[in-house]
Amino acid sequence: MLNFTVAICTYNGQNRILEVLDKLRLQVETEKITWEVLIIDNNSTDNTAEVIKNYISNWSEIYPLRYCFETKQGLAFARRCAIKEAKSDLIGFLDDDNLPYPDWVAEAYKFAQEHPNAGAYGGQIHGKFEVEPPPGFGRIARYFAIIEGKKTYCYNEKYKSTRKNVSLEQE
Repeated sequence: MLNFTVAICTYNGQNRILEVLDKLRLQVETEKITWEVLIIDNNSTDNTAEVIKNYISNWSEIYPLRYCFETKQGLAFARRCAIKEAKSDLIGFLDDDNLPYPDWVAEAYKFAQEHPNAGAYGGQIHGKFEVEPPPGFGRIARYFAIIEGKKTYCYNEKYKSTRKNVSLEQE
């Protein structure tokens, strides 16, 4: 069994997915981690499958890159497929437009080891915008999965849209 699975759910991501995979190829501090990259194609209608299969044919990394096709449309179905297909108990989810930092895999795995009771956790996601966001965008950024800051948060179960600061704070 592997230590960590990076699962990338994609829908019509032929123009986005390769940049994510290139960033995963550049991960550092993973020498002591056995991990894999698992792409879940969520019933794409573009050339996503062809693009990924071509990329896999040129994959030379020591960690495996695998492709799965999920016919049921929707992110929940894609994530369930990833959970079923992952060869690790720990799964880090990326979307096909998330560009992970060079130490993302190592830090996600490290956090899981330091906090074994955490059922789920997330990290910062910075927006990369084609144009400057409008004034006040920060108030709604979380609805676009954009999370900025230097604190670790626990999502409050009762109020899903709010964040509650917990003792895991990192300044």
